[in-house]
Amino acid sequence: MKDDVPDLATLQTHFAQALQYRPSDVADLISDNLFSAEQRLQIYRNNFVISLSEVLEATYPAVKAVVGEACFSALARQHILTTPLEQGDVSHYGGGFDQTICAQPSLVDAVPYLTDLAALEWLVDRASMYDAALAPFPLEKLQGLTEQRLAEARLLPQPACWLLDSDYAVASLWLAIRDDQLDGLTIQTRESAIVLPGPAVIATTQAGIALVHLARQHQPLKQASQEMLAVLGELIAAQVFCDIHYADDM
Repeated sequence: MKDDVPDLATLQTHFAQALQYRPSDVADLISDNLFSAEQRLQIYRNNFVISLSEVLEATYPAVKAVVGEACFSALARQHILTTPLEQGDVSHYGGGFDQTICAQPSLVDAVPYLTDLAALEWLVDRASMYDAALAPFPLEKLQGLTEQRLAEARLLPQPACWLLDSDYAVASLWLAIRDDQLDGLTIQTRESAIVLPGPAVIATTQAGIALVHLARQHQPLKQASQEMLAVLGELIAAQVFCDIHYADDM
């Protein structure tokens, strides 16, 4: 090491910059030996890229399955070099991968649904951080309902619930890749996704997403469209909602 070594925080900053091929003075602080300073830094860079690439592979397995290993490795490297790791806990790394894909026009032209698939996988990764136990919907509250009472009812969605609209059937694609059942999938279909802790991915429609938004706004079901009411039963069965409140018990 050379003289005039900076303080630890500055040294760590310079080293992090060097790992991402950004301008840094850290090489001036490394003594040459069997390997030059730059060669030593390259060893660290390679290990850094490999480690974060493995994190991205674990987070985006469906994206990798679609584009293949070589293309995914190039995307991962691009993301790592343009999106700094800002904390020591790598379990939070990987956000914005869909934007890295967006910055590759030829790839987007070839696989136009890939950005939405990546956005969905990030939501799945976030959902995996939560307790898988969902509050069960009290089905007994639906017994003996009158049309008027149901119209005034307000649904309560699960506290942790993520939503995605897409021009493509990315929720069905994610499920098909997970289950290795790709036969018959039509990707060119507009589809929405609801992601719950577990994680669980539910393929739905824009009306399904709109119904969750309506519930989050504490609006009664009389404000729901017929399309929204048509998916109510399947979303209750999928545990998207955890309770229903009526006007006479509020």
